[in-house]
Amino acid sequence: MKIPEMNKVYVLNPHYHLRHDIHRVALFSSTGTDTDCSRNWHTFIHPLQAVMLSFFTYDRPLQTTLPLLCDFFCRSKEEMIKWVSDFIDNPTPIYTSSQQGEIYFPKRILIEAEKAGKALRFDRLQANSFVWKKLDLTTKRLYSGPLLLTFMLTNQCVTHCKYCYADTSTQIKSPLTTQRMMELIKEASDLQVQQVNLIGGEIFLHKDWKIILKELVKRGIAPEFISTKMPVTQKLLQDVQETGYQGIVQISLDAIHSEILTASLGVNGNYAKEMLHGLQLLDDSGLNYQISSVLTNYNCQLNVLAELLHELSHLKHIRDWRIIPASNSIYKEYNVFSHLKPTKAQITKVFNQIRPLLTQVSFPVILGKEVTDKNYQDTWGGSRCFKGSECSALTTHIFILPDGKVTVCEQLYWHPQFIIGNVTTQSLKEVWHSPQALHLCSLSRQDINKESPCRECRLFEDCFSYQNRCWSDIIKAYGKDCWDFPDPRCCFAPAMKNKLSYD
Repeated sequence: MKIPEMNKVYVLNPHYHLRHDIHRVALFSSTGTDTDCSRNWHTFIHPLQAVMLSFFTYDRPLQTTLPLLCDFFCRSKEEMIKWVSDFIDNPTPIYTSSQQGEIYFPKRILIEAEKAGKALRFDRLQANSFVWKKLDLTTKRLYSGPLLLTFMLTNQCVTHCKYCYADTSTQIKSPLTTQRMMELIKEASDLQVQQVNLIGGEIFLHKDWKIILKELVKRGIAPEFISTKMPVTQKLLQDVQETGYQGIVQISLDAIHSEILTASLGVNGNYAKEMLHGLQLLDDSGLNYQISSVLTNYNCQLNVLAELLHELSHLKHIRDWRIIPASNSIYKEYNVFSHLKPTKAQITKVFNQIRPLLTQVSFPVILGKEVTDKNYQDTWGGSRCFKGSECSALTTHIFILPDGKVTVCEQLYWHPQFIIGNVTTQSLKEVWHSPQALHLCSLSRQDINKESPCRECRLFEDCFSYQNRCWSDIIKAYGKDCWDFPDPRCCFAPAMKNKLSYD
């Protein structure tokens, strides 16, 4: 055990936040956390552990803080030093054990104040602000409200991508007003959300995107990245810079062949030239940016990707290039979409072919092969056993549509089964605790259609209560009316009507 220096000021790392969640405390990281901290962190800790950390939100040396900790916890100086030392500048995440399982903490949870840099703050949290009655460290869904929020500013776009998964056909008769969005952003900030994402359609087509983004930056809950297919102009870059946005601008570009882009995106013949010019402006701007390409049968060829790579190689400040195979869309006819989707063999071949060329560029190129390796109809044990990232729908996240209706997942849009409220008249907390939301969180066998294998499954209670079934994949695989069918990863899932795999 390394003994901390008593004359130094140690603080709760400013990249981490504590949020009282009624029966526990949520510990989470800020958007854009640096590499010396744990990115995208979210765990639940015991309220008493939050109390201990709260003592380190004041500008005072450890020799002053330590007696206060000893008095509060009725422990000796030696015991408190031993407890606190594990949390000071810990190089890797750590955990403690409890009757409800292990409790995890990110790396560098407490640091020297002088190492906090410009992010240093003293929140002066009160120990009595974490009072609880019944401890619950296991329920995934937050009690106090969502941790993540997404605004779909508009479903209008500058392209007409044949592989698009978004619902761009629904007509928005009464868009959510900017004034109401600003009220919701304030509520989200007061609620201590981790971040608020902005997506489209094309977010830059919303008349007040700049006002909205600037407010999110001001409140420290701006999105980690914003994505666009719009050719970048000097005016657009200036507007982004004036918001103070420090996140990543993601440019979606699948090829530089005009014929390919016209056929796959429905754009004019000047689009490729305008996108490349915009990329050069972005490269000179000082903003962080990355490139994302969707792999379809239009561009799943070495010469197409190599030509794009050659153009990107002239850029000096590109963060990375991501190549991701197209995935099924609820809003595209499968018979048409299946012809756009390359096979696993095609994807593997082109990735193997381009890999030697990647050594010639200075930026990372991420080949998204993971989606082709995803297994279906083979997982035993229900949703808690599914591999990959866990579903955030109704546990941490809500999705606000352009008209103010709220759904549980980005890809479900206006599907009536998943609309849980409307923020034109409801607060975020009211939507989170709405009858519709609570019903979806506690579905019974009687809520499930008799045609679904889930209705009679012996794992039903545990599988549904764990809330890790991918609603959008279920609908993609079986159709909109079969929302209550098994997750396609489940060993009890029937044959898919629309294959999600790349076979």
